[in-house]
Amino acid sequence: MKATGRGLRRTKSTAIVPRGSAALVPGPEAAVARWALYLASEYGPSTASTYRSGILRFQRWLADKGLSLAAVAPTDVRSFRDELKAQGLAPRTVSTWLTSVRRFYAWLVEEGLPIANPATDVRGPRGGRKQHKRDELTRTEVLRLFEACGEDARDRAVFALMAYCALRTVEISRADLGDLATRDGRQILWIHGKGADSADAFVVLPAPAEVHLAAWLSERGEEPGPLFVSRARSNAGDGLSGRSLRRIWLGRKRLAGITGAGKTVHSLRHSAITAAIRAGGEPMAVQAMARHKSFDTTLGYYHELSRTERPAEDLIRYGGEGETGQQLLPGV
Repeated sequence: MKATGRGLRRTKSTAIVPRGSAALVPGPEAAVARWALYLASEYGPSTASTYRSGILRFQRWLADKGLSLAAVAPTDVRSFRDELKAQGLAPRTVSTWLTSVRRFYAWLVEEGLPIANPATDVRGPRGGRKQHKRDELTRTEVLRLFEACGEDARDRAVFALMAYCALRTVEISRADLGDLATRDGRQILWIHGKGADSADAFVVLPAPAEVHLAAWLSERGEEPGPLFVSRARSNAGDGLSGRSLRRIWLGRKRLAGITGAGKTVHSLRHSAITAAIRAGGEPMAVQAMARHKSFDTTLGYYHELSRTERPAEDLIRYGGEGETGQQLLPGV
C-alpha cells in the first residue's frame, strides 16, 4: 500500500505460505547462494561453512523426499531432525544442522520473502543446547556505537530500539509510524514479530530510546509509512531491509572500533536482554521485553550469566580462605 507524500511506502507484510505452494515462492532455492554471501560477511569462516553445509544437507534431504525449500512444514523439519538422530549423530551436531535451517528461514523472512519459518518451534534434541554464539557489546562499545552515528538521527534511533528494547532486525524493518502509541503515560511501539501478519506485542521505550527516536521523528516528519526509511536512490522511502540494516551496522561498527566476529547486529538485542537481567529484571518481565515464545529461551540467558557472574563455585569455602580466595591453610 502506497502512502501519499514524500514517497513513503509500506513494506509488504509477511504471509504464511501454505504447504504445497512452492510455485508461489521462487526465492528460497535461489537464495542459498546469497545466504552464503551473508554468512561470509557476518560470521567467521568456520561458522559460515558449518551453516552453509547444514542448509545444503537439508536441501538434499528435501530433494530425496520430493520437497523443496519453498514448501516446508514444521513436520518436515521434525522428520529431518529425527532422521539425523536415528543415524547416530551427536545431539550437538543435530542441533547445529537444525540451527542452520532455522537461521536460513529467519534470514529469508528478514529479506522480505512471503514465507514463514518452519523451524521456529522445532526443538533440538536433548543434550544439544548450545550457548549463544553472538557476543554482547560492552557498555563502552554501545556508547561508542552511538557516537559513531554522528549527526545521523535515523541510525541512532535504530540502534537505540535494538539496544534498549531488544528489537530484532526484522522488527525494525517492519516497524511503522502507526505502531507508536502511548499506554499508561509511557510511549510504546507495537511489534510485528517473527512469522506474524500484524503487531502482536509491544515494547516500552525507556527515556534514552525515546530521546533518540524523537530526534529522528523530528527529521522524518509525520507522513504515514515505515518508521525507518531507506535513503538509497533505488528504494528511497521504503522500509529498511535486513540487508540494509546489516550494512549500516558494519559501517558504524568499524567507525566505533568494535572488533570480533561474534559481535553482529544481533549483539545489540543480546546486550539489551543481558543488561536487563544484570539490573535485576524479573524473568517474566524480561521475557515480555524480549518477546520470547518459550520461557526456556529467557531462562537460558539467566543461566549463561549465572555461570560466570554468580557461579556456584564461588560459594565453596573450606574455612581457610580469605575474602580474595587466597588459600590461607598452611602447607598448601
